[in-house]
This record gives sequence, C-alpha cells and structure tokens, in this order.
Amino acid sequence: MAELLKPATQQDAPQRGYAMKRFFCDQSGQTTIVIGLAIFSICGMAGLAADVGALFKTKRVLQTAADAGAIAAAAEAKYGGDNAAALSIASLNGVTNGSNGYTVTETITASGYQVVASQAAPTFFMKLFGLRSMNVSASAVANNGPASNCIYALDPSGIDVGLTGTANLNMPDCGIIINSASSNGLNMTGTSSLTAASIGIVGSYNTTGGASYYPTPVTGVAPAPNPLAYLSAPSFSTSSCQSDPHITGSTGGTIGPATPGGTVCYNGLSISGSGAVTMTPGLYIINGSMSMSGSGSLSMGALGTGTASGVTIYLAPPNGSLSLTGSGALAISAPTSGTYNGILFYEDPTDTNSMKVAGSTGSTLQGIFYAPNAALTLTGSSGATIQADLIVHALSMSGTSNFTNYSSANANEPLTAPKLVQ
Repeated sequence: MAELLKPATQQDAPQRGYAMKRFFCDQSGQTTIVIGLAIFSICGMAGLAADVGALFKTKRVLQTAADAGAIAAAAEAKYGGDNAAALSIASLNGVTNGSNGYTVTETITASGYQVVASQAAPTFFMKLFGLRSMNVSASAVANNGPASNCIYALDPSGIDVGLTGTANLNMPDCGIIINSASSNGLNMTGTSSLTAASIGIVGSYNTTGGASYYPTPVTGVAPAPNPLAYLSAPSFSTSSCQSDPHITGSTGGTIGPATPGGTVCYNGLSISGSGAVTMTPGLYIINGSMSMSGSGSLSMGALGTGTASGVTIYLAPPNGSLSLTGSGALAISAPTSGTYNGILFYEDPTDTNSMKVAGSTGSTLQGIFYAPNAALTLTGSSGATIQADLIVHALSMSGTSNFTNYSSANANEPLTAPKLVQ
C-alpha cells in the first residue's frame, strides 16, 4: 500500500509520456463517430428533400388551379362573371380561397385575366431550423383569342350539317363542331367536299357517292355550348317600326336608318324586281320576314368607321325569317366594332323560322350568321365570296362558293376562345 501511494519519481516520467502518447494516437472507435455524423447528415438531407418535394407538389397544385382559374375568368368575361368563375374553378381544382391557408385572387391586367394562387405551406423537418411554413405561389394569365372553330351546328339530333350535289365547303383554317348525336350528324352526298382544320361530331357521319372530307371526322366529342349565348337582342317598340317599304320593279332605292350607324325598324322588308337597293350602314330590326327575289342587287352605301362600317340584320320573334334567294348580287358586311361587332344576320334564339341565303355570282358576304335555333340553307356560286362564321341550329349547303372563315376579314371578331398567354 505504501508503494502505491509514494510520490512519482523522475524514473516514472518515460512511462507516463508513453501512456499519454498512446492515448492521443489511439484510432479505435473513429468509425463509429464518422458513421454517426454521416447518419445525422443523411437524415438532415432526407428531411430537406422531403420538405422541398412537398413544396414542389404544392406549387404544381397551385399552378393547376391558377391556370384553370385564368382560363375560366377569360371565358366568363363577356358575362361579367370573371372573378366568380376564377374562384369557383380554382376551388374545383382543390384550391379554395380562404381555406387551408390558400389565397386566390383575380385581377384584370393589360395582358388579360390574371389569377394568383398562394399558400403558406407547412414544413416538417425545416421546423428544426425555425421554418414552420414557406409561402408558395403560382400565377397565370389568360385572354381571349381567335376561336379554333368557326362553324357550330347546335341541334342535338338529326342532320346538323348536310352537303349535297357539288357543295364545296373549304375552311382549312378553322374547325367544325356538330352537336348531333345522330349517326348522320354530318351527311354528304353527290360530289360534295368538306375541308376544315378539324371536324368534331357528337354522333357520327355518313357519305355517299363521291363525297369527300378532310380530315377524318372525330366522333364521340362532347357537345359544344352556344359561343354567343351572352349576346343580348336589341330592344325595340313595335309602335316605332315603319311599314314594309316593298321595293319592287327596276327603280330600286335606299333603305335604312336616317344616320349611318343608327337603328331602323321595319314591319317586314321585301325586295323584288331588278333594281339596285342600297342599305345605309346600321342596325336593322325586322319585325316580321325579310325577303329578296328577282335579279336586283343589294349592297351597302358609303361606309364610315366602327358601327357605321356595316349592317346587322336582326330578325325579331315570333315571325322573323330570312329568304335572300334572288339571282342578284349581295354585297353586305357586318360592323367591325360596337355591340354587334361581326354580326351580319341575327335571328332571335326564341325564333325557329328558317334562314335561306343564295350567294350569287358577284356576291360578297362578310360576317357571322347567328341563328342558334333556326336552320340555315346556304346556296353558293363559284363567283361568290363568303367570309363568315356560322352558329346555327343546322346547316344545309349546295352549290360551290369561295367560303372562308370570318376572322380573315375581321381580326377582332367576337367568336373567341380563352387561351393562356402567361
């Protein structure tokens, strides 16, 4: 015991030095330390990756909602419901304003209808570093551009589009939508031909003889809504309507509003004979039927700008009808601005009386034929130029005409479709 307690001597120094050197140079157990540090780092990176992945998922959800909301806002803009539509569609895509930390706003900018969707997204592992949430947002802008379709046949049954004889409908820059669920929603006979950017049919199609089409119609598509359903009919008082001018013989004459771009109402309008009739630009309300026969011509007077640059013919219910079947030339076009921008013939949606138009040699027709519940019969001639969009209950065509979509004449036409721009 005494030996153990006696103080160290100089002879003990080498032994103590060796022990200390061995202690500091000992490498046993270092692997455990390295593995411990590596596991901690890997867990940290895995946690960060999990949080970042969750944030990216949130971003995708928000972007989908913003895109859908912007398109819905643009689509409903003409009805004045852009904001409600944006919030509703965003909600249907899982992002409800004011719920679960989501915020959805819609504003009208110079570029179009902008929707911004954001969320204070909760984190998991980042909480260890004091970050309990991260703000994530997505933005989209949509606006209305030229529609991809320019012919809409809205009747849900029967023959919606019928081409007979040598009928030639050549519209390679726009599509055709046929809402009929019938097996012959599109019916082509003789040597008729149809060329379009696309042909979509709810039902199917039938061809006989040498009829041809391009491209092959796509069947089973969803029915399209009336693209001009927002359009309001002009209001008028029957007591203000003038008598039918009954223009006959070879004299012809001038009809229409007293001031170009104004409004006139007729209790029917009938033109016959061989005279030349001039229409003053403006809105024509026909409280009854409008007809033209014989060899006389129908054209517009001196054109101004805006609403004074063309004519809109509104056929009022319940007796509104149109029959322009004479052999004379028709040279009329729709206004390029104003309430009825682009509308050439407008038959009230509550009216089902047929429309008949013959485009004789020398005819030039520019504008939209809008008759959502009436059938249109269009007879063409190789010498006629028709730049038109058709929104009708059903369409029947015969003859040959130079038929192109109306946007080639009016870049600001009202037949549009919402598209993302940002």
